[in-house]
Amino acid sequence: PELLKKTGGIVQGMSGSPIIQNGMLVGAVTHVFVNDPARGYGILAENMAEISQKVNTELDQKAS
Repeated sequence: PELLKKTGGIVQGMSGSPIIQNGMLVGAVTHVFVNDPARGYGILAENMAEISQKVNTELDQKAS
């Protein structure tokens, strides 16, 4: 909320920025609504971890 107050919303270049709630990483910014820069989309940290694990497993299998 502090950064959004200073910038007026999600701005260009914030994609990939961490979303932190109550001191915990919960996700990352992916998109912003053009008509409402205070709103947008994100990806959950849990989903990022699952995808990362799948990619690592596939890379390990290819390397074997």
